[in-house]
Amino acid sequence: MIYFGKMLKYAFCIVACFNYLISSAQGIQDSLFLIPEVEVSGTRIFQKDEAGTKTTTVDSVVLLEKINVSLSSVLAENSPVYIKDYGRGALATASFRGTSPSHTQVSWNGINVNSPMLGMVDFSLIPVYVVDEMNLLHGAASVGSQSGGLGGQINIKNNVDWQNRFSGRYYQGIGSFGTFDEFGQVNVGNRTWQSKTRAYHNYSKNNYEFLNKNIIPPEKQRNTHAAFGKYGVVQEFYYKPAIEWQMSGKIWLQNANRAIPTVTSDESADGSKEKINDQTDQTLKAVANANYYADTYTLRFASGIDMQQLDYVNGYTINDSLNLNTQSFSNMQSWHNRADVEWRVNSRCLIKSNFQYNRYEIKSRDKIRQSGYEVVRNEVSAFAGTYFELNKHFQLSANIRKDWVDELFTPFIYSVGINYRPLTKQNWVIKSNVSRNFRNPTLNDMYWQPGGNPALKPEKGYTWETGMHYAWQNRALKMETQLTVYRSIIHNWIIWLPGLQSYWVPQNLEKVESKGVEAMLKLSYNIQKTKLYVLSNYTYTSTVSRRNALTYSDISNGKQLPFIPLHSANLFFTASNRGFYITFQHNTYSKRNLLYTNNQAYTLYAYHLNHASVGKSWKVNQFTFDTELKIDNLFDEYYRSVLNRFMPGRSYTVMVKIML
Repeated sequence: MIYFGKMLKYAFCIVACFNYLISSAQGIQDSLFLIPEVEVSGTRIFQKDEAGTKTTTVDSVVLLEKINVSLSSVLAENSPVYIKDYGRGALATASFRGTSPSHTQVSWNGINVNSPMLGMVDFSLIPVYVVDEMNLLHGAASVGSQSGGLGGQINIKNNVDWQNRFSGRYYQGIGSFGTFDEFGQVNVGNRTWQSKTRAYHNYSKNNYEFLNKNIIPPEKQRNTHAAFGKYGVVQEFYYKPAIEWQMSGKIWLQNANRAIPTVTSDESADGSKEKINDQTDQTLKAVANANYYADTYTLRFASGIDMQQLDYVNGYTINDSLNLNTQSFSNMQSWHNRADVEWRVNSRCLIKSNFQYNRYEIKSRDKIRQSGYEVVRNEVSAFAGTYFELNKHFQLSANIRKDWVDELFTPFIYSVGINYRPLTKQNWVIKSNVSRNFRNPTLNDMYWQPGGNPALKPEKGYTWETGMHYAWQNRALKMETQLTVYRSIIHNWIIWLPGLQSYWVPQNLEKVESKGVEAMLKLSYNIQKTKLYVLSNYTYTSTVSRRNALTYSDISNGKQLPFIPLHSANLFFTASNRGFYITFQHNTYSKRNLLYTNNQAYTLYAYHLNHASVGKSWKVNQFTFDTELKIDNLFDEYYRSVLNRFMPGRSYTVMVKIML
């Protein structure tokens, strides 16, 4: 990884220049870039391989509108997933159904990209530029993919258009707080092979003004030492030597740098000191896929690597003298291998199985504290699932998975589900399932110095859920709605708490209960040249500890999990006519506790965010041009997502898009 940053800079410059010369757009051309051109097709919801489970796909309309942001914004604003956000460009982690970030598994084109050290993903580091498709596997639906997703799983994919010959797109954005975005893509190929090249760059000074109420007296301050930026290249190759075979290779390189601002409660300002609090994330992901499609079966093979380098420095300089408190380096190398078999026994019966082998090599070191660890972990997993359609009304599914972690034999995990369609002429399905899941402690949980706890017990979870899915459409209007109720019991929940030695130590909570409601409504209306689209979500999430306290000071029993809002909702609306379009985004979150307490001093109050945009697209010969003005935090809401991190007020972004 020594030359990683330099290599990435050279690659980015070459690809960016190439993209700029030949312009812009994606392989799906007419329907993938401009909101006015999106077409919505019918929805088939009675499928035996999803019997009893809930799977949702983030609509391409949403991905197009959010193309200049990170994946954290898409999930927070357009899904039931709650994002704990430390600010623009800073750490953003996901809580799926009230569980912890390490309970959400994330895959990129079939390989897991969760940090083997932390067990989670920083969604602020994943730009929407690199995503063609994203779907969410809620609860038990993740068992068929891998274990550990006690809350669920998020899959992001890159797709190919075999009809493409030559196309491209270019995007340029300039916004408030010294923000600049640039993205280019070139697609070329034929019906046998395809190549897609993407390059992007994002930078922001992030120097917004805010009112700091955490000091006495309160005063207006500017968010200093908070700049962030990232640049990357994604190269995809697809090859189809015969109608039965499809092979691909994908490489994703990215370098991200960010300065972490001082918390707003800090009153130790000293003009003679220049504070240092910087983090660098370098990643190299690569995956090779081979798929074989026969009449009665399908074979899929995937092998990939995920190399992550995280460097963190904390300290200050005074009189040109460098004083460091922390200088840590973490190198994570993962090797993923997977084979899937899908056998279509007949029109009513489907059998799936997969086998996985993953290897992780971790090296973590802090030069100042002279601490760290090195460890190698091997994981093997085997899965089998059967999906059966009894008749026009009932479908059944049964899945079972077994994992081996080094020499540890983990218990079987499973899920059993049922679909019931009361009326065969209506697209209405009632779903229900029960599942068991399992997650081993992360490597940091066990080996971090100081504080790691090798004696931690693995987490075990049971989930029950039921719900309904309904879809209806006519020539102009399409409606889709889902309602799901769930309850999970997780034993040995892992939580980090202050220890007697003045540092934090991970411990097991005996029992945690997570229960809630997920509701979704989607509407689209197309008549003549007018198109309307509405997507709304509401989530009720209750996650509380239900058993014995860990220490005399532990008052967690019966309290809501910190940072998780009891209520959250979002609404996305877009309308277009003759090239003109407008969008509106609303998000609301109820209050969140920072600790297991009802003390108002440790409460983040409810807030409501609104964003809007207006744009116009037009064609000149073979080119399509698009200009757009975005306004974030439309009503200048004063809010915080975490303690001591005030978020920006109203901001503006101007975007120009060109598509060939």
